[in-house]
Amino acid sequence: MLYAQIRSIVLCHDDTNDVLQNSLLKAWKAFPSFQGNSEISTWLFRIATNESLQHLRNQKYRKYFSLDNVKSVFQLSHTMKPNGGEEDILDKALVNLSPQQRIVFGMRYLNETPFKEIALVMNLAEGTVKATYHQAHKKVEFYLIENAE
Repeated sequence: MLYAQIRSIVLCHDDTNDVLQNSLLKAWKAFPSFQGNSEISTWLFRIATNESLQHLRNQKYRKYFSLDNVKSVFQLSHTMKPNGGEEDILDKALVNLSPQQRIVFGMRYLNETPFKEIALVMNLAEGTVKATYHQAHKKVEFYLIENAE
């Protein structure tokens, strides 16, 4: 689940592996200070999200993205492979989303995370998370429709 979350933000398979490793190391080192105020999954998602965003900042990779065709993404998300053609379509769709939209879309669509947990991880209102997901979903759907073979 963390891989899928990071991948939805970072997009590149190799970078995703690096960010995942950094996230797990950071979590391991910080575990003694984990206070249990939230679920451990929420805590891990927050670390992974922060590491992913830090990775983007370090690469000065600040593009705004939009996803358009959700119907195809539903089918593609279950067949994501490091070097697959279907993955390329999903990556191209994800490139059009803002980082925040990618995070929310990745957590909700790819990992089926409840909106309430996403709101905790993102430090946003649940309504904002729902609206962000809806916008990302529409962008993905539109992209997939426009780029259908």
